[in-house]
Amino acid sequence: MMIKQILLSLPTYPDRPPVETLEGAALLARYLGAGLTAQIPQLARDPSQWPPIIGAFPLDFPKLMNDCVMQSEAHAASLGDDVTRICNEFAVTLDLRRSLTTLYPEPGFLVDLARLHDLTVLPMPQINNFDRAFVEAAIFDTGRPTLLLPSGAGRRPLNWLDKVVVAFDYGREAARALRDALPLLIRAKEAHVVCFSGEKDVHTTSTRTDLEKYLTAHGINHLIETVPVTEGGIAKALNDYVTAVDADLLVMGAYGHSRMREFILGGATAGILGDPMLPVLLSR
Repeated sequence: MMIKQILLSLPTYPDRPPVETLEGAALLARYLGAGLTAQIPQLARDPSQWPPIIGAFPLDFPKLMNDCVMQSEAHAASLGDDVTRICNEFAVTLDLRRSLTTLYPEPGFLVDLARLHDLTVLPMPQINNFDRAFVEAAIFDTGRPTLLLPSGAGRRPLNWLDKVVVAFDYGREAARALRDALPLLIRAKEAHVVCFSGEKDVHTTSTRTDLEKYLTAHGINHLIETVPVTEGGIAKALNDYVTAVDADLLVMGAYGHSRMREFILGGATAGILGDPMLPVLLSR
């Protein structure tokens, strides 16, 4: 798989992503020789697009919404300026998309565009109530890998991709993630492929030798390790491992299913997405 078109979604309300997130996406695009599409949706001023008022509302709702719109517009303007400047600095081709949206938009517009890109990059939301649906839709509905970039104190930005960890269990999702990450793994200085024992048993007739052969065939400088899962479960074991090896990126399969649009995530997926400490590439 080649990554030649990257979609970067940049929310404008209630917060905007920091500059380090934009720099991480531009760095990745330059690293891969890819173009970057930056999608910036801002809240619409049209009151007919505002959410309906249900029951008593103690505040001046039109003024509240107008303040939200003004904040979103300011964030959209600054994001457009910042991503244009950064892409120029990184010599990355930019397709800037500005659009209007509602306070609680459906993620369909993101899904449709993501299906015509090779990779979707999302800032890891600071406020899950607003952005969680977009993260889940990108992972489960696009058929493309999704890269989540966390920010804030103690979170590792995407500054380089020297050391990449792949969580692997021989299952379908992990195999898809390994394949989707090949363009990154081939360029990485070190790829740590880690299998966890004692958490679940995935039936497979493949062997470690088969995995070794696959990685070698793709020219990946790799280390395969098996790590026991102890107290705290798979998510803690995975977080402990990426911290111990000082990883720049975690690659893993996204486990879960959808029932009536309520996503039920697997233990490792939910644990990592709850508070990722470093960039995470997920495939489904």
